[in-house]
Amino acid sequence: MAATGELRGKVAIVTGASRGIGRAMSLAFAAAGAQVVVAARTENEAPPDSPFAKYGSGTINDTAQKIAEAGGEALPITCDVTNSEDLRNLAERTVKHFGRIDIVASNAGVDCESPVVDLEEELLDRCLTVNIRGPILLCKYVLPQMIEQKGGGSIFCITSGASMGYRENRVGYSMSKAALDRAYLSIAEEVREHNIAVNVLSPGRVDTWMNRRGDWPGTAHIPMEQPDSINNAAVWLAAQKASTFTAQRIERAEFGTNWGPGIPVPTP
Repeated sequence: MAATGELRGKVAIVTGASRGIGRAMSLAFAAAGAQVVVAARTENEAPPDSPFAKYGSGTINDTAQKIAEAGGEALPITCDVTNSEDLRNLAERTVKHFGRIDIVASNAGVDCESPVVDLEEELLDRCLTVNIRGPILLCKYVLPQMIEQKGGGSIFCITSGASMGYRENRVGYSMSKAALDRAYLSIAEEVREHNIAVNVLSPGRVDTWMNRRGDWPGTAHIPMEQPDSINNAAVWLAAQKASTFTAQRIERAEFGTNWGPGIPVPTP
């Protein structure tokens, strides 16, 4: 994995990087030349009877090893995004090891499948903590370093089509993703002057554990893509600064047609 791509010399953090979209982005960033911090809760392999085993099990060490085997450089860090100390530690260890932070892909997320009348408060609280509080605090802890570097940078989160409309039995999940969209688009304006891009990327229907295990009414007609379908869009986003592309909520499926290289940035 020669560092010859558009992210050469940059340091990227990816949360939820042990499997699925997070792993795909980590490998893609490394292939494009970045040094990658692979962050997730999953440090140890799931047991064979775990539902994760069927739909792409993995650990942060697996992801880091794949990067290393291909000639890249990765640092696995155990991080629970519900724990603010873990997020602080993630930023601090990244700077201590690599000296900088240039790219942050906030991918960790959980589902919240329940009609509101049956919704368990614990399930709702976890959904909001993982999907909203964690990504916001991640920005809180990485941005001081990114601002101090004075070189710009790129932050983006992974959202869902559920943030834009009704999904049966997904009141909590849809709300969390809609709030995440608004939070990141607001943060984009806060850091625009520092040339740090902040965007929101919707990957579409992807073959991950979350999509396979749940019943998502009204989505069966949408093609199920593989996690690496996000790679080109994610790498391009990672290379942006506020001066080139920021404060956008974009669809992965529209990359190269409605947004991306050579395409004028949409105006508000």
